[in-house]
Amino acid sequence: MPRQFQSQAQEGRSVFALLRVLAVVGGTFAVLLGLLYSGYVGYTELEPTEVEVGQHELIVDETGRRVDYGRSWLARRGGLWVLHFEGSPVDIGDAHGHLAGRLFRNVDSRVEELLEARYRGFLASWAELMLLRWDYREADAALGPDHQRELSALAAALPSDGEGELEPYHRLFLYQCFLDLTQRLQDVVVEGSMFAVAPRATSAGLEAGNLIIGRTLSVDFGPKFEADRVVAFYYPDGKYPFASIGWAGLVGVVTGVNARGIFVAANPARADDARETDATPLPLVLRRVLEEADTLEQAVEIIEAAELRTAGVVLIGDGVQRKAVILEAAARVSEDTRLVRGDDEQAIWATDHMIREAFEADAHNERIRRTTSSGYRYERLAELLAAPGNFSPEDAVTVLRDRRGLDNIELGLGNRNALENLHTMQSIVLDATSMVLWVAEGPSTLGRYRAFDLRHLLGRQGSRPAALADFPADRLLYSEEYRDYQEALEGLDYAHELLVLDRPNEALAAARVSLALAPDIGELHRLLGDIERELDDPEQAKIHYRRYLELIPGRQRDQERVKGIIEELGG
Repeated sequence: MPRQFQSQAQEGRSVFALLRVLAVVGGTFAVLLGLLYSGYVGYTELEPTEVEVGQHELIVDETGRRVDYGRSWLARRGGLWVLHFEGSPVDIGDAHGHLAGRLFRNVDSRVEELLEARYRGFLASWAELMLLRWDYREADAALGPDHQRELSALAAALPSDGEGELEPYHRLFLYQCFLDLTQRLQDVVVEGSMFAVAPRATSAGLEAGNLIIGRTLSVDFGPKFEADRVVAFYYPDGKYPFASIGWAGLVGVVTGVNARGIFVAANPARADDARETDATPLPLVLRRVLEEADTLEQAVEIIEAAELRTAGVVLIGDGVQRKAVILEAAARVSEDTRLVRGDDEQAIWATDHMIREAFEADAHNERIRRTTSSGYRYERLAELLAAPGNFSPEDAVTVLRDRRGLDNIELGLGNRNALENLHTMQSIVLDATSMVLWVAEGPSTLGRYRAFDLRHLLGRQGSRPAALADFPADRLLYSEEYRDYQEALEGLDYAHELLVLDRPNEALAAARVSLALAPDIGELHRLLGDIERELDDPEQAKIHYRRYLELIPGRQRDQERVKGIIEELGG
């Protein structure tokens, strides 16, 4: 018995010794992992430039519709937010953060929600964040010193609780790379349509017309969210003043015009060439164009010479010359990847794919043309602009609000193939010769287009802006048809909730109400397919799934899932 107890005691001491060794090894391993992780984060973190900002007080006017901060201010004009920035890069960045912090938070919070929905679970989101850090390590080195200082001042001014995975400067830099970041997704979430018309003088006596530009941009934040629409007027020290139409937190430019009548707008594009890791985001290249270029030729030269992170389609207009071109640019600089078209055309237009011969064999570009709405919208613009005649700003608004398909066929409300698909985040019309800008207040292109006198606002001509007429809201906005569409979206949400609660018959009834109100909502057909499948009606499910594929082009990941379901149901 004593030997047995002695043996058990020895075994116990051996187990405890082993546990102590494992604890030491585990602790050492955890410390090493912690050090490696800390080193990785430190190596991939983007660090802001040290800046000294002035101390200004936020002054609110008695109406509450304008807030001043130093020489800069923010005001609400109907459905638009108007920002006025003046001074050095640090002054502008500091004012941007203090004046538009709430507007940026609205966008940032929505993006966070979408990312959480896409990368479900801690491991998936953590892995994507680590990869993102690596891909963008030292990426801000491509920025010029002025843009670095402005972004640093903006980051310092924005309120932060310090709990985010990325520091404010790092996060803000990634927002400038949104055209690149969205291309990491299979789905197409950013889409644009744009055109320019400059009627030529004819032997029949028709005089040369003004350069008229139309442009829409949509970012798929979901049907229930629309980012605050911002028109920002910049007056940077030593550079041309310019107007940028975008959203809070955007330092670069996706749509803008400067005091010299130079207009730029960018649509996303995809090409086979690899992304350039040490290059400049396209919106910041366009910002440089507006700050420095006073002719179309100079604007083209700046973009052609730039190292770009991703491909893009850029419309460049010159109101003085009454001329515009489309520049199709892949990321890498070479003679056959920066191509200009339309310099001898009366009307030019573009969507999200490139059409020059050099890109015809590009697989990514062809996918965008064929499997998203880009090809369809391009052909519809070709129809509408085939014989522009004496084209006016009113005509441009009509084109942007077009809800019909090819050969004028009827497309239901919300159809993604339409130029006006009720998902537009930004829409403008510009008379680049007369320097008058109209910006849509929303929703989509349906609301009023508010006029801005750019000769006064950018050129400081006249003691006050000219009295300009706005373009009134589309009649659809106040129609029963549009109310039906909104009701259908609400019914779609309700039907989805019922299906989640395992009440498919009630969900089917609710979804059928929405279907009767608005039959061309793609997400509704996806839900109806799910409901019919749950109710063991594969034939009806396949009908709705196929209709979904027609109505929601561009969402490759979802389309692959739906195609897989159709195959499971017998094709």
